[in-house]
Amino acid sequence: MWRRRLLYAFVLLCTLMGQLFDTGYLFHFLFIAALCLPLLGLAVSLPAMLGCRAFLMPSAPQVRRGEQARWTLRLEGRSRLPLARAACRVRAVNRTTGKIERFRLPMGRSFPGGRRSWAVDTGRCALLECRVGRLRVCDCLGLFTLPVRAPAPGTILVRPLPEDPGRLSLPEDPGRLSLPEGAGMPTPVPRGKSASGEDYELRPYREGDSLRTIHWKMSAKRDSLVTREALEDKRPLPVLTFDCFGPPAQVDRVLDRLLGHSMALLDQERPHEIRWADPASGAVRRYGVASERDWTVCLTAILSSPVPALGHSILDTPLTAGQDEILYQIHITGEEARDENP
Repeated sequence: MWRRRLLYAFVLLCTLMGQLFDTGYLFHFLFIAALCLPLLGLAVSLPAMLGCRAFLMPSAPQVRRGEQARWTLRLEGRSRLPLARAACRVRAVNRTTGKIERFRLPMGRSFPGGRRSWAVDTGRCALLECRVGRLRVCDCLGLFTLPVRAPAPGTILVRPLPEDPGRLSLPEDPGRLSLPEGAGMPTPVPRGKSASGEDYELRPYREGDSLRTIHWKMSAKRDSLVTREALEDKRPLPVLTFDCFGPPAQVDRVLDRLLGHSMALLDQERPHEIRWADPASGAVRRYGVASERDWTVCLTAILSSPVPALGHSILDTPLTAGQDEILYQIHITGEEARDENP
């Protein structure tokens, strides 16, 4: 940009000096032409410059570790005339490692729909974010620039490679369980049955209960309305825990196994939770997973913060459960998956 402006200033100075020392018409004509040429170039380029819009697109919002991925910056205009030149600043952030990379991205003559692509490093599980700033387009002579509204930032989620956990069998009844604090061991009755063998239990009538659920015979005996309430399935809730710190290769291995166990549970139609401790504060973070979409949300949360070499372990915090909730914990490590149940 500055080289073009210096070159134009040199040409304009030469024509000015020529007409000062030459009384002919040639240098007068060249001087006037040099003065008018930038305005003419701006007038020709202005429709394409004013109607220019920028779009930042990833090759895919999610890729597996090691797959190819690219960012593409595309310029579109309302005019069919080409843009002479465009340039911008790119800020690429790896949210998982905290690494920030900045570079200037020039674009040559860009016809409507012109684009520029660059590769992305997907060697590690990460959440990659890209922002484009200071985007400017030039006229055909490269003397004037106009700012263009920067496109919305984009992200690429580099997913782990699921590791098959083998045959994953979980208890159907409360055997080896993690219970809420202060909770006693539940009575070992068949799952989905009350102690009397019925698939419901009786409780006092509450406002809003359907008349169809009223147990009329028992209500007549007790002289008060009694409602039948269906028993819930008391299968233990699987909880996958892991430590979100360590060397990058070890963290990738943990995430591979975590994904493998989670997918195996989803194949068995078993909703589950994923818990880990924040490496810095030790606060427990938990996400329920009942579908592939839930897993993506959870993985995004895991990779959104820098993963340090050392931090708090989830094993340092007792596993707590809600009221009437029964948990079955599986702790995922870089070596092997092991149960952490009593």
